[in-house]
Amino acid sequence: MVGDAEQYRELMELYRSYGDEELVELSRKMADLTDTAQDALKGELSRRGLKAAAVAEPVEARVLTEEDLADMRSYAEMAPVECIFDFETERAASAAYYALAGEGIEAIVVSPGGKRPDDRGPRVVVKPKDAARAAEILSGASADQLVETRAEEMAAEFDLPRCPACGGEETVLESVDPVNQWRCEDCGKTWLEEAVSAG
Repeated sequence: MVGDAEQYRELMELYRSYGDEELVELSRKMADLTDTAQDALKGELSRRGLKAAAVAEPVEARVLTEEDLADMRSYAEMAPVECIFDFETERAASAAYYALAGEGIEAIVVSPGGKRPDDRGPRVVVKPKDAARAAEILSGASADQLVETRAEEMAAEFDLPRCPACGGEETVLESVDPVNQWRCEDCGKTWLEEAVSAG
C-alpha cells in the first residue's frame, strides 16, 4: 500500500505538469492505465474541472444509428476520432470541407467559439463510412494547397460575400447547415447568408 501511495503522488505530480489537452487526450486511453494511474488522472481532471474524453471505438466497431447521423451538428460532438480532421485555420477547414464535398463526402466544419466553445481549433467531421476516403483525400494535399485550390475554385464560381459589419473581404464559410453561415476574419462578425440576402 505504501508503494501505491508513493506511486500515486508521483503520478499526480506528473499529471500536474501536463497541459489540459494532454490530460484529456490521455483520458481517452484510461482503460490502458493502472488503477493507481486512473485514480491520479481522474483526480487531476477533477481538480481542473475537466471531463474525461469519451473513449472512441474504432470506426468499424462503433454503431451509430441513422438518427445519430441525421443531424451532422449533433453527430460532430460525438464523432469517433477517426472521423475528425483538425486544421490550424478556419480557412483551411473550409477548403477541406469543399474538397470533400467535391468528392461527394458529407462533412461539417466545426469552429471554436460557437454555441459550445472549446479549446480545440477548427475541424472537419465526416461520417464513419467516409472516414478512410476523407483521410486519403486530405492527406494528399497540405492545408495551404487546399486553401489555394479552393480560393481559385470559389473565385471562378462566385464572389465571396463582404462582411456586413466592416465591409471586409476576408470571409470564411463556417457552416452550411441549414444555411450558409459566414464569419469575417477581420472583425469576427458572423452572419447567415439568408439574413443578408433578405435585407
